[in-house]
Amino acid sequence: MWKRLKEFILKDVKDENEIKMYAVILRMTLLVMLLYYGVSLGNAVVMLRAAEGAGAVCGIALCIWLLWLTYHNRTRLAASVFSLSFMFLMLAHAHMFGTETSVFHFVYIQIVMLYVLDYLSLKWKIFWAGLAVLFRMGMYQYVMATDTLYTIGRGECAFWQGTHLITASVLLVVTVSAATQDFREMQDKLVTYNRKLKNIASIDPLTGLRNRRSALEYLQEEVERYGSGEFSALTIAIGDIDFFKRINDTYGHNYGDLVLKTLADLFKHFMKGKGRAARWGGEEFLFIFHNINGDDATEMLSELRHCIHHTDFRLGADVVRLTMTFGVSEYDLRKKAEDTIDDADQKLYRGKESGRDRIVY
Repeated sequence: MWKRLKEFILKDVKDENEIKMYAVILRMTLLVMLLYYGVSLGNAVVMLRAAEGAGAVCGIALCIWLLWLTYHNRTRLAASVFSLSFMFLMLAHAHMFGTETSVFHFVYIQIVMLYVLDYLSLKWKIFWAGLAVLFRMGMYQYVMATDTLYTIGRGECAFWQGTHLITASVLLVVTVSAATQDFREMQDKLVTYNRKLKNIASIDPLTGLRNRRSALEYLQEEVERYGSGEFSALTIAIGDIDFFKRINDTYGHNYGDLVLKTLADLFKHFMKGKGRAARWGGEEFLFIFHNINGDDATEMLSELRHCIHHTDFRLGADVVRLTMTFGVSEYDLRKKAEDTIDDADQKLYRGKESGRDRIVY
């Protein structure tokens, strides 16, 4: 039963110009008001009051019609009619029983719904909210100056006060909960979307490593942390695949891409707990060693170099072994991070010129 009711309330609107959240809020509100009018009808039957009973029957019929509208792409019309019906309800109830029944609590629900059901511009919302307040004040003066249709005792007055307070509270909870839930969902979607955009902007699509821009951002963060004394060493290394152009020319770019992806996976695993690896450009990779000095980083890279030697790069029947050359430089607070990168880059080229497949520190 609850599942069917939930599906009934959450059924999507058909018109793309209608907003589902508005329809859902209005449906939940109308269901609450159906219960309210049902209570009113029951009270009219018990107390034998024809006018109250007729008003309750009209209210039930109106709620059913408005519910029907929300399922037939007329949510805006339903919201407008429902807002007007609140005024008639307050007017009729106050005329029958006076102002002591707290029926004017519904004014505040009307104002909340006016802002939640976002069909009007802000100036029109302010205008209608002000009009609702003036209506509330005018109704009070009107009822005080005229006789009520029915005279009720303390017990029934307390009954209506409790009914109106509970109904208004439930309407407020329903309206605000639905609106904030939708807002949270929109926020979550926006956060997810922004995260995807950030990943697109910061991740190299081929290798899945950080790209050059993202690597520089990460390095700047590390430099600031190092400068504040959070850790004791920061080392940068640049590695380049030896004779990569020959690999592309001989086996094709698909094989070259396979080499880059395989090495990237190897670097991700290798740098866990050590820092970050990034694709610096083409066949060059940047390694940022967190809290590791130059000597230790060189020793670690020696292990990586040995691992690359024994890695098979396969594409069909083709199997190739690769080598890489590395330049290593430890960061010094007296210099800029860019200077350390340049120093590592110069050492890389010295390694290339002196025979490749080596680490220069």
